Formats: sequence, C-alpha cells, structure tokens
Amino acid sequence: MSTELDHSKSEEYFGKFCEGKFPYGPYEDHVLGYWKESIQNPNKVLFLEYEGLKEDPKAHLKKLAEFVGYPFSEEEENKGIIDGIIKLCSFKNLKEMKVNDSGNAYGIFENKALFRKGEVGDWTNYLTPSMTNRFDQNFHEKFKDTNFSSKYYQPSF
Repeated sequence: MSTELDHSKSEEYFGKFCEGKFPYGPYEDHVLGYWKESIQNPNKVLFLEYEGLKEDPKAHLKKLAEFVGYPFSEEEENKGIIDGIIKLCSFKNLKEMKVNDSGNAYGIFENKALFRKGEVGDWTNYLTPSMTNRFDQNFHEKFKDTNFSSKYYQPSF
C-alpha cells in the first residue's frame, strides 16, 4: 500500500469528500459546526485554527490550558514547561510515533500519509486548480451568510 493517494483517484475522492461521502468531509461543515458551537457555548468549546497554532504555539497552548481550567503557573513558565510540551507535541514528534507510522486509513492509504509536512497551506500542493476552485466555492457558499471570519483562510477567487 502506498503512502500517497492514487492520482487517478484524487478527483473521485475529493468529490466524495466535498459531498460528505468520504471521511472528514465536507470540511466546511466541520469548521462551521465547531465555530458556531464555540460561539454558543464558549465555556465548553474552544475553537482554534491550525494556522494560529503554528503561528504562535505558546499563546495557543496557554489559552488551551486556561480553557480546561489548568493555567500554567509563572513557575511552570519559567521552568520551560510550555516549551517542553510544544516540543513533545510537535508535528515532527507525532509523525515519528510508531502508532502513526503503521496501519491504513479506510483501506485506501497508509496512516503515515496523513502526516505530510505539517506546513500551513501545503494542502494546495496536492490539489489540482479545479479542485482548489471547488473547495473555495464550497467554502464561500457555506460561509456567506454567517459572521465567520478567519485571518488565515481567504478563498482565492
């Protein structure tokens, strides 16, 4: 089994993903659902974006700790506990874990294919221009009548 999707099947899988007939899709429904729930129940749902985590992991980890009721003490911060957690939970460390390096997802691709580079925006390197356009159109359509905004994602049309 390959670590990459069969390119001849990419359009088919992407279409199923956009229609919600493939795991993790449609993406926009997940984002909008969690975002709305975080607005309605801010004490129960914390909405974070991967791009923000990558941009400022320390601030986001502190926010998460406060959200779950266990903020870091000044002593913990001074001892480098936050930096240690960031390193332990880094993309590189998670990618190298045995559990993430074996098995397969849905009989289609190996689990390790889910760990590419961990870079913001890298997903666009795996989609054709028509797929990117469809994603942007879906995103725009689902979010046009909401107050959702993101400093990290702006459709390209």
